[in-house]
Amino acid sequence: MAYYIGVDGGGTFTDCAAMDESGRLYFAKAATTKEDFAVGMFDALSALADECGTTVAGLIASAERFNLGTTVGTNLLVERRGARTGLLATAGHGDSILIMRGTGRTAGLELDLLFHPQATQKPVPLVPRALIREIHERIDCMGEEVVPLDEEAVEAAVRGLVNDAGATAIAIAFLWSFKNPAHELRAQEIVRKVAPEVYVSCSHQVAPRMGEYERTVATVINSYVAPASAAYFRRAADRLHESGLRHPLLIMQISGGVLPAEKAVEIPLTSLGSGPVGGLMGSLSLARGLGHKNIIATDMGGTSFEVGLIINSEPLVGEEKIIDQYRYKIPQLETTSIACGGGSIARVDPFSRSIRVGPESAGADPGPVCYGRGGTEPTVTDADVTLGLLSAERFLGGRMPLDREGALRAIAGLGEQIGLGPEETAAGILRINNTRAAELIRQQTVVRGYDPRDFVVYAYGGAGPLHAFAFAQELGVKGVVIPLGNGASTLSAYGCSTSNLVLNIERERVLFAPFPVDELNTLLVELEKQALDSMRELGKSGEEVEIERYGLMRYSGQWLHSLLVHIPPGDLTVDAIGGVVNDFRSMYDALYGQGAGVVSQGVELVTTRVHAVVRLQRPAQAVEKAFKKSVSAAGRLGTREIFWPDRMERLESEVFDGREIRYGNRIAGPAVVELPYTSVAVGVEQMLECDAFGNFLLRLEQPSARVSTYTAAHGPAGGSSS
Repeated sequence: MAYYIGVDGGGTFTDCAAMDESGRLYFAKAATTKEDFAVGMFDALSALADECGTTVAGLIASAERFNLGTTVGTNLLVERRGARTGLLATAGHGDSILIMRGTGRTAGLELDLLFHPQATQKPVPLVPRALIREIHERIDCMGEEVVPLDEEAVEAAVRGLVNDAGATAIAIAFLWSFKNPAHELRAQEIVRKVAPEVYVSCSHQVAPRMGEYERTVATVINSYVAPASAAYFRRAADRLHESGLRHPLLIMQISGGVLPAEKAVEIPLTSLGSGPVGGLMGSLSLARGLGHKNIIATDMGGTSFEVGLIINSEPLVGEEKIIDQYRYKIPQLETTSIACGGGSIARVDPFSRSIRVGPESAGADPGPVCYGRGGTEPTVTDADVTLGLLSAERFLGGRMPLDREGALRAIAGLGEQIGLGPEETAAGILRINNTRAAELIRQQTVVRGYDPRDFVVYAYGGAGPLHAFAFAQELGVKGVVIPLGNGASTLSAYGCSTSNLVLNIERERVLFAPFPVDELNTLLVELEKQALDSMRELGKSGEEVEIERYGLMRYSGQWLHSLLVHIPPGDLTVDAIGGVVNDFRSMYDALYGQGAGVVSQGVELVTTRVHAVVRLQRPAQAVEKAFKKSVSAAGRLGTREIFWPDRMERLESEVFDGREIRYGNRIAGPAVVELPYTSVAVGVEQMLECDAFGNFLLRLEQPSARVSTYTAAHGPAGGSSS
């Protein structure tokens, strides 16, 4: 039996998903081992092998594909456990990464923190001033050399950083290097000659974009995480091949694709945040079968809540990313997160004397109070247990009983501070948490000119299916999909397994409309050739490669409002270029309002990009054919009283075993469906239905209330939603 395997190594759990050659899916997870991430991966693979009815060695040897997504780099960055990194910068510009464009105290923070600036601060520097060396050199904005590179200064700086300051990685970020990389390349040669054991990266290779600060940050982060990330990739690949893996290990990228491990180690920055992108790709894969085109993909875990958008069956592409308040530019499938999850701690705000949820998290250790591992502050999960939404006895399939009394005491203690009872306090915690989730979705949709009511929410992660009934109802969306049922908590791993080989090749060269036809065509041909050559190095023929072309465009003089516009294939004509410019203007008006653009300023093409894809074949997902409207007796676990926070009342609610839910089964709320890795809440006047793919479809109104536009593909009604 052949298997197609995806692994997502998260900060708390390592998740696995596999599809066999018949299209059947399997899921498993295990605790992440931060001291050696490969150990946690093999623990999860062991659990997955049990699900598949084989051994770990048998599973790995039978793998036709093995894709790995990871938060290793992100964890190294946030926890400041990366390499001791030195920076070589142009003389006079060494402090740019410390100044942070003046936005370092607030970049990436949630809105409510901005009202209390005294509580904000800059992050711990990735490169302290003592590890920054300024080098006399200068390239101008046209790529011409103004000041020659002082090679003796570079050599002295490297010796000082490595021998005296203990640097194990070096980042080189000179001004305008993306216009002419000669100085950076020569400095790189000197580093490798003086200290061949030191990892070195150049800004023109990592982030060939305008923006001194953002390019420097990208290069520093790449060097900071590279040694440990590369070691992990190589160690994982070696162990897998020793265990019988016959194919290259593929690493998930934030572009939405995968690359072989030996290629991914060249720029590990492109794997930072690849876990959430895996969930987005998993949502996209399932949406094709369900006929959904506009999707809000949401991942609520123990610490964070991630949101990504799919518009007209295309994931939204972002050009900028913020990690730990550091801003850098890199093309990626855009996901945005806030500290809002099952482990988010609830406290009384000292300023408003009201409940505040997050951003602090109890994590997995000690975790929520109900875990019984020493946690003392109430969390969202404690509120779930207190209200009865989570079963204390059957959490994680009964493998981890919860301390409900401990959770109740912690919630009651918080409520006493503001004069509320335990149930009111717990309900308040959940309503705040769910409102924050809904507000993030509004920011990602309404601010971009999209109406949430035109979308379907995909809710996954360990905590997402339990809370989607509330935050989705608040948004008025078409409906909710709990993807793959029990597989919802491992959807990022599933998404990794579905991803294709992807390369983005781009060049920053500003052209003014009407763009010179010959120059733009020549540039596109060069980028396409580079992409095809890179794919050939990975063993792929030109016939296998699909090429898409894009331009990052803006009105002249703007900095923040660039838009990515599709460029048609083939040799461009004057008319075709005019069509691209018109597409940009239409997109701009749709996003910012009719007439918002200053048309008289003209249009610039800033960055030209080629997106190369090789589609990796895999079996079609198996579908269930037997349709059953009623849940079997084995699937009914009885009832329990649950205090529903949206209704502020306690109701007798049915409880179901999600492992026994089959295609066509319908469950009317109020109810809870319990699964080994997550639970699904069905609110009052809501309806849950299982489709032929094993997805749970949550209707936010009873079918009698209105004609539904939302159902499973191949279901009795045969409908679909866009």
